[in-house]
Amino acid sequence: MIGTLRALNDLSHNLDDIQSDASEKMGLLQRKHEATYRHCVRVAWLSEKLAQGMNLDAATSSMLVRGCFIHDLGKLLIPNSVLDNINPLTGEQWALIRKHPEYGVELLQNQSLLGAEIVQLILHHHERWDGEGYPYGLKGEKIPLLARACSVVDAFDSMLSPRPYRRKRTIEDAMFELEKHAGTQFDPELVEKFIPMAGDVGRIYFTDH
Repeated sequence: MIGTLRALNDLSHNLDDIQSDASEKMGLLQRKHEATYRHCVRVAWLSEKLAQGMNLDAATSSMLVRGCFIHDLGKLLIPNSVLDNINPLTGEQWALIRKHPEYGVELLQNQSLLGAEIVQLILHHHERWDGEGYPYGLKGEKIPLLARACSVVDAFDSMLSPRPYRRKRTIEDAMFELEKHAGTQFDPELVEKFIPMAGDVGRIYFTDH
């Protein structure tokens, strides 16, 4: 993973000018919970690949990558004891986890400098295509496009990353889960665009030494 980590670190440093307030708080997140910070960097890297498949223009692609880099900023306010819990979450703990998109937006003092698209990505990246997500239960295309894109790559990285409560999945399993939940959890068109590249980008989790 040495080469991959170096590339991810380079991406992280390149994103440091996203806005000083957000950058400073991401530094705090890195010190508080390294695994979450690394997840954010990988999701940003994956989103850059998905943006190519979506044929986004340069400005929109940049907003997607920048938003994905700070999508889990709100976990800065979630205790590590909850983030690292190996047992089933209690109702109270789960309610706290579900607040992290709103916490992320609240932590950004100068939202206008980031742009509405990035703020919406942070707030809505856990909405579901079928309307069963959070925090507002938005459905289908009412979910901002960049948030829908983040949802796909966020889930993909989560499945391929080890967690305290489970082992990471195989690339094939992760691809199967994306396809299985296309049209319910995920925007089916975005899953369709990501799947052809998923095998190649997913191999960094297993073969880059």
